[in-house]
Amino acid sequence: MKNKRREFLKNVCPTVALAFFGVTMLEACSSGGDESPANSGGNNNSGGNNNNTSGYSVSGSTVSITLNNSNFSKLQNDGWMNFTAQNMLLLKIDASTYRAFTNACPHQGVRTQWSYNTSADKFVCGQHNNSYPSDCTTNGSVGGVLKCYTTSLKDGVLSVTR
Repeated sequence: MKNKRREFLKNVCPTVALAFFGVTMLEACSSGGDESPANSGGNNNSGGNNNNTSGYSVSGSTVSITLNNSNFSKLQNDGWMNFTAQNMLLLKIDASTYRAFTNACPHQGVRTQWSYNTSADKFVCGQHNNSYPSDCTTNGSVGGVLKCYTTSLKDGVLSVTR
């Protein structure tokens, strides 16, 4: 059933699909690959791994990320990462400022094919090459922007509230 839905959405104009089903349908049908341990598991309150080797934990709608954990070295070194385990794009603005966004492309729901264009300050979806601003003041809605989450940093732990 899920594959039939995905095939239907691939063959129907995305605008029509959004009109009928809404973005949550596209998010539910997207597929994603795991890129690293940070993207394949984690600690949560629903029976997950409790030894915190993944570098993050989940409590309700808040994800707490230990930034010095090696699973988040891409964020520290490259300034951004696709945190697929929690469906987020993370962006380092400076040593004390981070932003977090949904990693579901508003156009096709793709979660795994992202890049970041530093000069344009935009995330680029590799599925269809659309780009989306990384400025949270223009985000938060569905029409062509990535949903921005609230972030805070304290003692090397980045908290992201969805």
